[in-house]
Amino acid sequence: MTEAKQEPCQVRSRTDSPCPRSAEVEILGVAFCGPCARQQEAYFAIGELTQQDEARELRSGPLVKALERMRRDRAGSTDLSLDADTVVLA
Repeated sequence: MTEAKQEPCQVRSRTDSPCPRSAEVEILGVAFCGPCARQQEAYFAIGELTQQDEARELRSGPLVKALERMRRDRAGSTDLSLDADTVVLA
């Protein structure tokens, strides 16, 4: 991750609803604002976890925690009652 030049966040940049924030960091050559960068990092973490043999089961602890962190980030919540221990994946 490197600091981005002055440019817009590239999330949804080719859509009718691009992210309106300025880029703060660059990940793999793509400019992201802070919130979008955190979300992208979570997606990368989930991808890495799902590629590990011991984490292939969806109920694995690290994967559930990463998914729950994404859920809280999307909701803008810091409510600890949304802890990963309360998540039920079917």
